Amino acid sequence: MPEISTAATCTLGSVPVVLETGVPKDGDAAASCRSYAAALGSYRATFQEGWGRVTLEEEQWTLRVRAGGSVDAAGHTGITYHHCRVVDVAQDVLATLPHELRHVQLGSGSDDHHGWCSTFAPWEVTVLGVDERSYLGCPR
Repeated sequence: MPEISTAATCTLGSVPVVLETGVPKDGDAAASCRSYAAALGSYRATFQEGWGRVTLEEEQWTLRVRAGGSVDAAGHTGITYHHCRVVDVAQDVLATLPHELRHVQLGSGSDDHHGWCSTFAPWEVTVLGVDERSYLGCPR
């Protein structure tokens, strides 16, 4: 997991939310952090309606909002770091959070996305308007 420069921290319930330096702010950094946390909370609620509870609090996960449209050089818009219980999502693509929450639910064995084409990918398209079928290698 890469180290990041922190602009602000806040919480989503009791889940820590960290804004990376460079994430745009409306007003002060603390207020912006709360705004991003609220948006992440909406995506979490939508995910949980379809896929059940995610134990972020109990397992002490941290959500980090990364500056820009991707979180790494490979262009991923989100990454789940199971070994340190951190989820990174790109500021421009917060809709990536449900994908990462599915990884949190399923554990590190889900990194190959096995079975996602028949269940999760159609849900993403229908509910979120996010089409990851090509990324997941789903047949058309």
